[in-house]
Amino acid sequence: MLKYKLELKEKTSIQLQCYLLIALPLIGFFIFTIYPMYWVGFRSFTFYDLIPGHERIVGFKNYLTALTNVKYWKTWLTLLQFTFIKVPIELVLSLFLATVLSRKLKGSGFFRASFFMPKIISAVIVSVIFTNIFGYFGFANYWLEKLGFISSPIEWYSKKSTAMTLLILGSIWGNFGTNVLYFTAALTNVPEELYEAAEIDGAGRMARFFNITLPMIIPVFQTILLLAINGTLQTGDYVIVMTNGAPGGMTHTPMSYLIGEFVPGFASGTVNVGYGCSIAIINSIIYIIIASIYSKATSNAQNLY
Repeated sequence: MLKYKLELKEKTSIQLQCYLLIALPLIGFFIFTIYPMYWVGFRSFTFYDLIPGHERIVGFKNYLTALTNVKYWKTWLTLLQFTFIKVPIELVLSLFLATVLSRKLKGSGFFRASFFMPKIISAVIVSVIFTNIFGYFGFANYWLEKLGFISSPIEWYSKKSTAMTLLILGSIWGNFGTNVLYFTAALTNVPEELYEAAEIDGAGRMARFFNITLPMIIPVFQTILLLAINGTLQTGDYVIVMTNGAPGGMTHTPMSYLIGEFVPGFASGTVNVGYGCSIAIINSIIYIIIASIYSKATSNAQNLY
């Protein structure tokens, strides 16, 4: 009888532990995911300026205003330009460095760690570093002027072209290390026998890369490309810290525009948070559409090889 009670007690204890393991993630999911989604969805149909008693239902007015906001859609054009330049450079650079590091050269472990180091620090710190380097009295202007390349300091953020270039460089430097590690891991799974057989057949380095390496890492490449596109489309922190939309709001992305204009603490003055919520939902819908297009476009990519 005592043995039966002990077994029952142990069984009950295990069941309680299982329930806790399931309940805690569910509670966190509802508190930190479902409730914020509900809050944003509800507020998007209201005028909400954080002042008690001012909140009122406005229906689809926020959405109609956002959809006809030229300034908002210009941020999407800026983001697409940013994405089409940054993503190819980042992936090509990452794949090239991963290919070099996969040859087991001396010090490759040190270089892997060095490339990944910017990812450890936050995007804000990376942005501050680039801001200090390319500020009016920054490191770049100091040395360019001292070496005689320029006669007076350059206003790096006064033109959209130079400001966008610095944003792209900062974002690539802060993120490419992760892709290097992913590509390196993928390349280690390519059998050496394939390279040896191709080399015996007289295939050069480029032929081996395009006929062996690339087809073998296509599934990983698709995942890395998706992550790179997803991360780039949500770029906002680099813009807020480095340019804050300068010059004249021309470098704002949808996320930085949303943060800078409608998030209390960042926005100046009283803002309609409900309108910001409607923009956030429109952004999410566009992200889903882009992800769906990407998924369909890459579903048969492996068959090409």
